[in-house]
Amino acid sequence: QAVAILARAHRPEPSVDTLHMMTTRKNVRIAGSVALATAAAVAAISSTPLRAFVVSPAGTSTLAKSLAEASVNSIASHVVPEVSRGSTAAGFGAAFVCVGVIATRVGAVRNQRRNYCRNRSVNVSAASEKDEAGKFMHAEEVSKLTNSVPLVFDNVAIAKILPHRYPFLLVDKVVSFEPGKRAVGVKNVTANEPQFTGHFPDLPIMPGVLMIEAMAQLGGIVCLQAPISDGKGQFFFAGIDGVKFRRPVVPGDTLVMEMELEKWKPKYGVAKMKGKAYVNGQLALQVDSFTFAMVQENKEEP
Repeated sequence: QAVAILARAHRPEPSVDTLHMMTTRKNVRIAGSVALATAAAVAAISSTPLRAFVVSPAGTSTLAKSLAEASVNSIASHVVPEVSRGSTAAGFGAAFVCVGVIATRVGAVRNQRRNYCRNRSVNVSAASEKDEAGKFMHAEEVSKLTNSVPLVFDNVAIAKILPHRYPFLLVDKVVSFEPGKRAVGVKNVTANEPQFTGHFPDLPIMPGVLMIEAMAQLGGIVCLQAPISDGKGQFFFAGIDGVKFRRPVVPGDTLVMEMELEKWKPKYGVAKMKGKAYVNGQLALQVDSFTFAMVQENKEEP
């Protein structure tokens, strides 16, 4: 299991979930490195080429079943050459190469997370020093920074439009609205939300699927009102395309989202939308295309 987890993190572009899972589990990293090193050494001692040991032609190797295929091919083709029969020294040499490459890979992942955390701290420090060499700002001054932001729909009004409720109502307010065309909404991300219990305990990050859901709900606020519909029925996901995550969203962030209606086919009840989401003026998420399908209840005539 340790080798399997390590192999998933060895992919060229690991997901954010895998990245943070690996950087918080030192024991798994060490166990995986030792396992690969042992594989190379045993292959040489037993006069068996490493490739044959890792990936058997019949596909019955226990290690091959544990390792991700892409990682095995990468290690076998680019990291460890065929170990000649009976070459114990070459086997141990290949083992150390495995350990070195994996340690370098994990080190780069850890540095990526460390740099992100450091940049957040630097940004906070820079923001506090920007105003007159770190002038202390009182609560009233900070509060006035958002005074110019309008309020179109508050949480109570949103609950009258959307069927969602806690803990899945992900739009706190709407600050700009153009009927039948577009809307700008806000999601305040807090550490009290249940997803952060396990995503992740050491470095909470808002799951990407929840950010997409929040944008979809904002799109629902556009589609469940005139002139698109009379507010009756439900809008469901029918497709999504062109999703790009640009930066992590963490507790304390304010996710400002915008959804724009591109096409509406009332005959089929299908809507096409696109959207973006920002944190502190930086693009956090971009979706090129949302497809929604409207479903209305059949009314039985008396």
